[in-house]
Amino acid sequence: MQGDRRFIVDQGKKMKVYLINPPSSNGIKMVREGRCMQRKGAWTTVWPPITLATMAAMLLKEGIEARLNDCIVEDIDYKKLKLKIAEFKPDLVVITTATASINSDLYCAGIAKELSSGIKTLAFGLHPTVLPDESFLLEPSLDFVIRGEPEFCLLELVRALKQGGGFAQIKGLSYRDDSKIEHNPNRGFNDDLNELPFPAWELVDIRNYPLPLSGEPFLLVTTSKGCPHSCVFCPAKPYYGSRIRFRDVKLVVDEICYIKEKLGVSQFLIWSESFTEDKGYVMKLCDEIARRNLKISWACNSRVDKVDLEILRAIKKAGCWMIGFGVESGAQEILDNVNKGTTIKQIEDAIDWSSSAGLEVTAHVIFGLPGETLATGLKTIKWLNKLKIDYAQIYCAVPWPSTPLYPIAKEKGWLTTGDWQLYEQNHYILDMGTITKDEVEYLRRLAMRKFYLSPARIFKVLKKINSFKRFRLFIKMVAEFINWL
Repeated sequence: MQGDRRFIVDQGKKMKVYLINPPSSNGIKMVREGRCMQRKGAWTTVWPPITLATMAAMLLKEGIEARLNDCIVEDIDYKKLKLKIAEFKPDLVVITTATASINSDLYCAGIAKELSSGIKTLAFGLHPTVLPDESFLLEPSLDFVIRGEPEFCLLELVRALKQGGGFAQIKGLSYRDDSKIEHNPNRGFNDDLNELPFPAWELVDIRNYPLPLSGEPFLLVTTSKGCPHSCVFCPAKPYYGSRIRFRDVKLVVDEICYIKEKLGVSQFLIWSESFTEDKGYVMKLCDEIARRNLKISWACNSRVDKVDLEILRAIKKAGCWMIGFGVESGAQEILDNVNKGTTIKQIEDAIDWSSSAGLEVTAHVIFGLPGETLATGLKTIKWLNKLKIDYAQIYCAVPWPSTPLYPIAKEKGWLTTGDWQLYEQNHYILDMGTITKDEVEYLRRLAMRKFYLSPARIFKVLKKINSFKRFRLFIKMVAEFINWL
């Protein structure tokens, strides 16, 4: 395709790239950020689009005009999106995707092509990473797919577009070549995360990303990428890899300082698959925050087997207020079935230590994993309500195509549908013979009711509502959470 006129950007004007988190899918606002493919109400807030903002920052540094719209928080539907594309006149439209919304996400490419056949279209995310051929079949207007981490692949692509082609050398890229689909060799994972610029948060309205209850805006900060563990239900590995790559501690804290000083944001979520995997790294980060006397507040996720009282006290002192653990199940046999590599004792110890350190704790629980029965599910619910936790995120197991669970389910005949819209944590689509769809969804509802309708937990939440603003936020939060359920 070298020199193909269809892919030459007018050299007389500045190249324009439009990055979008697509509109709601059938009225459902989907968060599409790496491994997190879930409805907006799951946390009663949404993650700021850190990948899109980082890609935008790279483009701006390259001298390319970039625009970013997060349609689910800006209430941009497909009609409004078409108007925005027509007004901006981009050379390339970049679309982030999720499995449950993949059909409507890729429809954005068709909208762009309706306006001009000269607009190039690109999709990235977990779904097109593992199913690029299907993605091209779903949307004839799709020109490119990035498989895996998108940032540097996008940068090489826009450079090639300026020159009119030469895509064959871009690792990690799939593309249409007339009637054929070409798949270049895999890219591998970027070894030096320090090369990534600070996200271009100035392109979004940060007020659209408030914390529940307080309403204060928060942003994501990346500390590392990659996870060495082998949980069969996790979709992240094809996207981020098995090897952990860390950003320099000083650079991470530089970014936090920049955001605090320039944007006035002091609330953060650490964005990492394995934040506490390396204790030395975490302790250095806490020391650097203390050395600069930063007054910030943040939350993080962790495995239960990667914390101790020392590290939990250190992150609390450095401003961490909440830690989330993937506990998954209260039945050891289920943990073993999914290669979790943790024990019930480790879960209980990690939660007890966190509570002792003064941290609030969120437990992530999944019903319907391999081997689940009604009895193991009820055991998990009973156990969950004995733990010293403040919040619970409760899901149905989903065999996303990027998980090891998907080929297992396919081989064993467990899949009950090929409708991607049902591949989300509110639905159960497996038939393993040990538990029914109705039983799994019943367990999820029951767990939510027993946990959140506990008088002690209701009272604890109500104590935090000390203003009319917080009361309004609470009512909104409850409504969104009920909608998610």
